[in-house]
Amino acid sequence: MTNTRPRVRLSAPVRAALISVAFSLLITVPVLLFVYHQTNRLFEARIVSRIDDRERDLMLGYRTDGIAGLQRSISDEVASGIARGGAILLIDPRGRKIAGNITVPLAKLPAPTRWTEMRLYPDGGANSLLFALRVLRLPTGHRLVIGTNVEDRERMRVSLVEALIGAMLLAIPLGTFFGVMVVRITERRARTIGNVAARIAAGELSQRLDEKSEGEGFGRLAASINAMLARIEELVEELRIVTDSLAHDLRSPLTRIRANIERAAVYAREDEQQQALEAVSTDIDRMLRLISATLEISRAEAGMGRQQFTEFDLGDLMRDICEIYHPVAEERGLRLEVEQPQSIPFIGNRQLIGRAVANLIDNALKYAGSSIRIGADDDGQLVRLWVADQGQGIPLELRGDATKKYRRLEEARTTEGSGLGLAFVRAIARLHGGDIELQDNAPGLRAVMTMRRSEPAERDHIADL
Repeated sequence: MTNTRPRVRLSAPVRAALISVAFSLLITVPVLLFVYHQTNRLFEARIVSRIDDRERDLMLGYRTDGIAGLQRSISDEVASGIARGGAILLIDPRGRKIAGNITVPLAKLPAPTRWTEMRLYPDGGANSLLFALRVLRLPTGHRLVIGTNVEDRERMRVSLVEALIGAMLLAIPLGTFFGVMVVRITERRARTIGNVAARIAAGELSQRLDEKSEGEGFGRLAASINAMLARIEELVEELRIVTDSLAHDLRSPLTRIRANIERAAVYAREDEQQQALEAVSTDIDRMLRLISATLEISRAEAGMGRQQFTEFDLGDLMRDICEIYHPVAEERGLRLEVEQPQSIPFIGNRQLIGRAVANLIDNALKYAGSSIRIGADDDGQLVRLWVADQGQGIPLELRGDATKKYRRLEEARTTEGSGLGLAFVRAIARLHGGDIELQDNAPGLRAVMTMRRSEPAERDHIADL
C-alpha cells in the first residue's frame, strides 16, 4: 500500500535556519569534544605521574627494609601530611590493614591495574572522595594501594559537559538568527531583481538594477543582468522601429491605392466593375486597420502609453462605455447591462483602457447569444474589468491561442476581423501590470482584464507630472 501522507515542505527561511543551526553544531561540537578529549588526556597523564612518584618513593623504603621499612614510610607520610590529598594503604595477606589513611575491605579491593577510580571515605573524613587507585601485589603477599584525589578531574568533566550542552543550546538560537538574516538579505536582493523583472515584463525596458548597493558578488550579477537588459532593449527598440517604419511605409501606398480606386469607381460603367472596385477598397481598408492595430499593440508593448497615465474613475468609464454601445446592442436585438460598479479610483491610460474594453464588447457582440454584461471589481491590489456573454464560448484548450496576435479560431474566420482584438487587450493589460484571462461563463465566455494598482511612489510621480 502506497503512503499517501502529504510531504511537509519547509519554507526557505526555515530551511536556511536549520542549515545554519546544523553548521553551527557541526563546528561547535567537534571543537568542544576535542577540548574535552585533550583535557582528559592531560589529567590522566597527571594522575599517572602522581601515582608513579608515590610508588617510587614508597617502594624505596620497601627495597631497603622490606615490609617494616614500607610500613614506616607510610606512617611517616600520613603523620607528616604528605599523603594529604592522596590515598595509601598497606594490607597483609589476610586482608588486615597495617598502615595507611584509608580503609578498603579485601573483597572490594580492585585487581592490580594501571589505575582504577573508586569513591572512598578517608580515615576521619565525613565525605567520600573520588580516588584513582593502583594496587600492587608484593612478593610477601601483602598488597599496597596507592592513590590520588581526582575530584578536580571530575569537576573538569562536569564543566566541559555543561559547556558542550550550553554551546549546543547557544548554537541553536544563534544559528537560527544568522540563518534568517542571510535569507532576508538574499530575499531582499532577489525581490529587487524580481521587481525589476516584473517592470520589464510590463514593458518598462529601461529599468535597471543598482550595481553599487548590492555588494561585490551581487554587483557583478547586477552588471551582467543590466548588460543583458540593455541588449534586449536595443533589440526590441530596433524591432519596433523596423515594424513602425514598415507599417508607415505600407500605409502611405495603400492609402494612395484606395484613393485611386475610389476615383476609378466614379468612372466605372458596369455594376460588376463597381462591385470589384468596392471589394478591393474594402480589403485595403481592412489592411489599413490591421496595420494601425499592429502599431498600437507594438507601442503598448513598448510602454509608450505611460506618459498619458492619469487618475480617473473606472466605474464611470464602464458606465460611459455601456451607454455608448447600448444603441448598437439594441439594434442587434441584444441586452447590454452594466453591473453598477462602485467608485474605483485608478491611475492609468483612460483612453487605452476604454478601447480595450470596447474591443471586448465588440467581440461579445459577434457571439453574444442573448445578452452581454460588463462590470468592474476591486480587491485592493488588482482591478478586474470583465465582459461576459452567453454565446458559444471558447474551448479551454484554445483560449491561450485566442489572445495571441493574428490568431483566429476556425468558427471566427467567417466574420470580419484581424485576430488582433484580444491581443490588443492583452497588451493594454500588461501595460498596466496585469493580463487577460478567458473564463467559462456557463454558457458563453467571460473575458477578464486584470490591472495592477500603482505603487505610492508611482502615484507621487504621476502627480508631479
